[in-house]
Amino acid sequence: MRMFKHTVITVLVMVILPGGVGAGADTDSKCLKQAEVSAGIAGYSLSKVKRWLHEVAIKKIDANTGLYIGDGRWNYRDTAADCYPFLCWAAHVTDIDLLYGPIRDVLDAERKLCNHLDRIPARFDLKKGKKDDSVSYDTLIFGASEYVKDGLIAIVEVTGKADWFDRMKEIEDDVWKHARIETPFGRIPSTNIEVNGEQLQALARLYTMTGNKKYLKWARRLGDYYFSQDDFVPERLRDHGCEIIGGLGLLLAVESELKSDRVEVYKKQLKRIFDTILARGCNEDGMMYNHITKRDGSSGRLSDGWGYNYVGYICYDMIVGEPVYRPHIERTLRNLSKPKYRNYAWEGTSIDGFADSVEGGIYVLNRYPAKEGFDWVDSEVANNIARSADPLDTAELWGTMKLQANGVRTVVMHALMHTQGLIARPWDVGMKLGACPTAGGLVVIVEAAREWEGKIIFDIPRHKHYMGFEKDWPRMNTLPEWFTVELDGTYRITHIRTGKTQDYTGRELHDGLELKLEAAERTTLRIEPI
Repeated sequence: MRMFKHTVITVLVMVILPGGVGAGADTDSKCLKQAEVSAGIAGYSLSKVKRWLHEVAIKKIDANTGLYIGDGRWNYRDTAADCYPFLCWAAHVTDIDLLYGPIRDVLDAERKLCNHLDRIPARFDLKKGKKDDSVSYDTLIFGASEYVKDGLIAIVEVTGKADWFDRMKEIEDDVWKHARIETPFGRIPSTNIEVNGEQLQALARLYTMTGNKKYLKWARRLGDYYFSQDDFVPERLRDHGCEIIGGLGLLLAVESELKSDRVEVYKKQLKRIFDTILARGCNEDGMMYNHITKRDGSSGRLSDGWGYNYVGYICYDMIVGEPVYRPHIERTLRNLSKPKYRNYAWEGTSIDGFADSVEGGIYVLNRYPAKEGFDWVDSEVANNIARSADPLDTAELWGTMKLQANGVRTVVMHALMHTQGLIARPWDVGMKLGACPTAGGLVVIVEAAREWEGKIIFDIPRHKHYMGFEKDWPRMNTLPEWFTVELDGTYRITHIRTGKTQDYTGRELHDGLELKLEAAERTTLRIEPI
């Protein structure tokens, strides 16, 4: 496996990755260099993910119960919410047969063993061999909400209306069936700000995916509950506080698609909240603190959820059609070039702090590209998450507990940034795949370590086809869209070495472009819409 030093990555890749480049021989040379380096980055990461999937993670499916005990247990606030979804992501990008085989079977197992209050699940006691019947209402709701938002949504965002979607829908239906907190706007399931932020993000998606107005009604209860409070501002700006910021932003996005009478009221209140956070909760570089006002102890450290929070701000800009917050966010991204943000100890030495910070950064860079931000992302992943200085064949693999699983999540997300969303199936350890956006299309490099025959899968606008959104609203718990093909569009594929061209529909490219490579053979393609 050829290795690339970070200094090379910085110079060759991120100068041109965000917006692509124009036409001409010099452009082709630059794009080919970028695609080559991106292929090395994504190739290492996805090969390591596949090793992790086969050598470590898949072995954690319990033979007796069928549950995935990635952290030695099966509960809903951690294992189901944070371990299981990224087992799914790892299989989605490196071994699709595992996803729809034993990994899919975990869903059947937890449904069968753990439903407790109707279809709201309770944690499973492995020692006793049964679910825990002593779980309190608040614990049930918290675990179910975590599972839906962090677990099932992440899976549904890449699989669409498959079985995980049905599970998401049935849990949400029963969470709201059993809602018991009285408010002036109707019953809600919790007063926990994290739970309610998660609920907003889930309900907004369920409404656009199904068209069922009950999900919008429930989301509006929460929106009215918070926006009716003229002094409401979330104080916690890191984990367990970020959810409400993104949730309210996504609700307003849906209301804007509907052109509802709530838009102006919600918009005014959300801007007040956002402006207060910027005025009181950020340092001079635009990075958010853990707490909006407290500066003692851990509260005074910087939030690894800064990018999650800015997702809501980008929604606001899209809603109003003006760059209200873009200049501030772009300045923040440029400030990532400062030495103090290199290897910053968000949560000490835990991989989770690095993974969360980079994940949020990728969400933001997907919308507001900045060279400094992309450079920082590459550096943080190489040094602290993928640890790509280690030889692939002997590299230490991640564990499967939740913090390590979050690291796998971010490695997958970063790799697909370098492939521009393309996936090679089957993924063969040691192969390479990288892409560079051009002014009108994409340059792609594929290289096999040994003889390989398979397909290159092109992404589609999942926000539209899977999630039912009119616009690609920024949101947490998704793999961002980079290069996508319209199913009814037509695209020309040129093999750069031979000059041979062939036209395909977007649907054909999403089903997969068939390729056959000899050992160590490299194929370079140009993809252009026609």
